Amino acid sequence: MPSVLAYHRPQELNEAADLLGRPGTAALAGGTLIVPTARQARDRGIELVDLQDLALEGVTETNGRLLIGAMARLGDLADQAEAPPLLRELCRRELPSALRNQATVGGTVAAAEAESLLLAGLLVHHARVHLHRVGVMDLEDYLDERPADIITAIDVDPSGHGAVTSTGRTPADTPIVAAIGRQGPDRTLVALTGVAPTPVLVDPTSPTTGLDPTADFRGSSPYRLHLAEVLTARVVEEVSR
Repeated sequence: MPSVLAYHRPQELNEAADLLGRPGTAALAGGTLIVPTARQARDRGIELVDLQDLALEGVTETNGRLLIGAMARLGDLADQAEAPPLLRELCRRELPSALRNQATVGGTVAAAEAESLLLAGLLVHHARVHLHRVGVMDLEDYLDERPADIITAIDVDPSGHGAVTSTGRTPADTPIVAAIGRQGPDRTLVALTGVAPTPVLVDPTSPTTGLDPTADFRGSSPYRLHLAEVLTARVVEEVSR
């Protein structure tokens, strides 16, 4: 079994940040990602820093943007009337219902998984990541730099309307490639999953420029690039209606 050496439950952010700055510690948010982390540290053990007492759960509207606390659960955001319909749908697609009620928005951003539909949806909604010590970063920059800091919130532009198109082996599978689009006030934004180490914003008129997807048992690199072209065209057409 994985060795958990200590459990910490800080009451304020500075205490949590100091704990997480120590070697051999990991943040515990919703708990859906910590088991693999603990297993990787089986030989040396790990200390857990639980973030649930830091009051990071709220979802509020501020200056025309939606501020989502990092500890907000995906299940809660899926039912949030103020949230953009696209993000609500992507929360439901991200994980099975039991895990949606555990997984957090901040944890999803921190994990930065290549196939995360919600992360792609946040990109097209001009998401910004609020970090305890670093400050506020555009999500696209955060994914490039991945600073070691506690995510406290994510804010998004809730305007416009969006859609998602995807291809998977079965309807229930995680998509091999997905295109998430949003028609904003002045332009169409598209993000792709399954074609880069993290979801990426692309040029809707030339979505595969600069991409070199990694092949796996579900599809070769050329196949993924073909899907990217086809799915981008479909989602652009859908959001343009």
